[in-house]
Amino acid sequence: MAYFNQTLYKKTVVGTKDNPREVDYFDGSDALGRHGYIISIEHVPSGNSINFKAFITSFNDTFSQNWNSQEVYGRADPIYNFKNTNRKISLGFKMVAASESEAYENLTKAQKLAQFMYPNYTDIDGAKTVSQSPLIRLQIMNLLQKTEEHVKPLDNPTGEQLYNSYGIANEGQLGFFDNVTFNWNLENNDTGVFHHLDSGGDATTAILPKLIEVSIGSFSPIHEQHLGWDENNRFGRTDEEGVYLDNFPYGAAETNQPRVNFEYRNQKSTIFPKPAYSENELSKDERAQAEAAIANAQARYGGMFGNMRRKRDQRRFDDGKLSGDKGAYIASALAGQAGIESGFLDDGSLSNTEMEGINIANEVYDVFVE
Repeated sequence: MAYFNQTLYKKTVVGTKDNPREVDYFDGSDALGRHGYIISIEHVPSGNSINFKAFITSFNDTFSQNWNSQEVYGRADPIYNFKNTNRKISLGFKMVAASESEAYENLTKAQKLAQFMYPNYTDIDGAKTVSQSPLIRLQIMNLLQKTEEHVKPLDNPTGEQLYNSYGIANEGQLGFFDNVTFNWNLENNDTGVFHHLDSGGDATTAILPKLIEVSIGSFSPIHEQHLGWDENNRFGRTDEEGVYLDNFPYGAAETNQPRVNFEYRNQKSTIFPKPAYSENELSKDERAQAEAAIANAQARYGGMFGNMRRKRDQRRFDDGKLSGDKGAYIASALAGQAGIESGFLDDGSLSNTEMEGINIANEVYDVFVE
């Protein structure tokens, strides 16, 4: 990486005007920048790019859902229909100058970033017409990048192999800036400015701020891959080579090896172990488990298509296709639904009917073993 050079525009000189002496000046942040700790911004239409040292003051990655709601007469809650999921990113960083040369370089970079906010034009019969919108590729090390370039190194890699293969992609995330703000810190007595000197060493009226704060109010990503879950409850997509990519948004691939190996056997569960204490305490513990299961059932099967979802979950349960944390949650919901249908009521007492509901719920739990 050839960027970040303290003598790119002006050599470092010490001494008096009549007796100047050039010295070698080194800044440790230059080495970190060359190593890849940078913020990279590319103007897609022109292909121009600039790199900033990663003096990050703020970085927020926000995911928000949009739903349509329709009020229905006689119904307590509206009917909700999902629209989409939006992503917004805000970024703040500092451009710090350790020398006059770097202060001037920072000024050129701020100028280039401002230019990136404008589109490309084409001259058609003497009239300027917008030919390309000012799209941006923004990369913040590994935290914001084009993730689909990362693939798993083996068909069934271990967690250690995935960790060792993790890195930074070659491209940033496509999108556009809503706004960019520069704070020049001219009023800040702790930073100040360099006075621009001409070739004779005399000061001009130009100033070079030592600290420029950059605030990107909102970066709107334009994702180039499908985002969502498929019919097999996998998030991501399969690329042209048949490799399944599930590393959105931060490029970290997850191992296929399950963290907990669930099987379906007629044995007692170790997921929800029964503690060795009194029968009264045991009943309270069983009741708490059943109440948690019922809450999961109400959340999963309480909507318009809840019955359809429950039938699908029951088929997967019967076929032994549930595993991992997701499988445990679905089993909990099925157990809770069984308890609801058996008359489990939260009235402060444990009737025979309620105990039957608790027992059914716990029987469903008990098909899970490690």
